[in-house]
This record gives sequence, C-alpha cells and structure tokens, in this order.
Amino acid sequence: MRKINKFFLAVALGLIIFATSSFAQSHNHVIKANPFGLAFGNFNLTYEKVLSHNTSVLFSGSYMYKMFGEDVSAAGLGAGYRWYVTSKKTDVPAGFWITPQAAIGFGKSDNSSITTFTIGAEVGYQWVMRNGFTVDLGIGPNYGFIAGDNTLESTSGVVPSLTLAIGYAF
Repeated sequence: MRKINKFFLAVALGLIIFATSSFAQSHNHVIKANPFGLAFGNFNLTYEKVLSHNTSVLFSGSYMYKMFGEDVSAAGLGAGYRWYVTSKKTDVPAGFWITPQAAIGFGKSDNSSITTFTIGAEVGYQWVMRNGFTVDLGIGPNYGFIAGDNTLESTSGVVPSLTLAIGYAF
C-alpha cells in the first residue's frame, strides 16, 4: 500500500510540475517595438494576440517626428494576421511565420502633407525566451500608395517591409 501511495504522489507531483512549467511557457500576448526606431525619429509599438494554436493577430501604431533630418509629424496604424508555420514544433507565438498586413499613415512637414496606404506580406521568425523576452525578425514586399497635397505628387509602387522588434510575451 505504501508503494502505491508513493507512486501516486510521484505521479501527482510530476503532473503538477509539468502543468506549472507548461503554463509558464504559454504566452498569449506580445508587446514589442523596434529598438532602433528612436535613433531615426520613429517610435512604434506592436501588440500581438494569439488566436489559436497556429495564428495570431497584430495591431501596430507608430509616430514619426524626424525623417532624413527634417522635422515631420506623422502617425500610422497597421494590422496583420500571422500564421505560424512551425506551430507543431514550437509553441505560438514563437517560430517561423507568414503575415499579410496593411497600414495607413498621415503626416505633414513645414509646407506639405501626405497620406499613405500599404498592403503586403512578410515572412520571418520570432523567438520567445523562457522569461518572456521576444525577438522578431521579418522581411517582405509591400505595395504602397502615397497621396500628397499640392506640393507633393501622388505615387505608388513596391516598397520593402522589414520587421526588427524586441518585446515581452505574457
């Protein structure tokens, strides 16, 4: 009888440890930013919410106060839907991903204003450490539409999209 009690105690303890460590590893939210953006006059923040075992949704906001050394005032909002291709090997929100995305922005400088709209996709990889620290890298093409006021011409074309972000998963 004593051996059975020890066995059940060992199994229960093992399950508790496993459940606790699994719970500690599950992250359903990520907040991240580009650490180099501030050096170039751009602040951005992205929130990622895990939806399922292999998908998440992203919402981002940005504010730019300097561009190529010129003072500007620009803000933008974006959204994306992320598929984690490696979700069977790693827990989401970590692993290799594919993200279709769209963004809109509005800005002005001394004598002109601009409106932008981009739509595109990125591929990349996000690492989530045990302590929740994240590193997110991605690249892809965006098609951008730029509409200016009287002093700027409207234009469109393919522009590169780059993700370099660090953050925290919780």
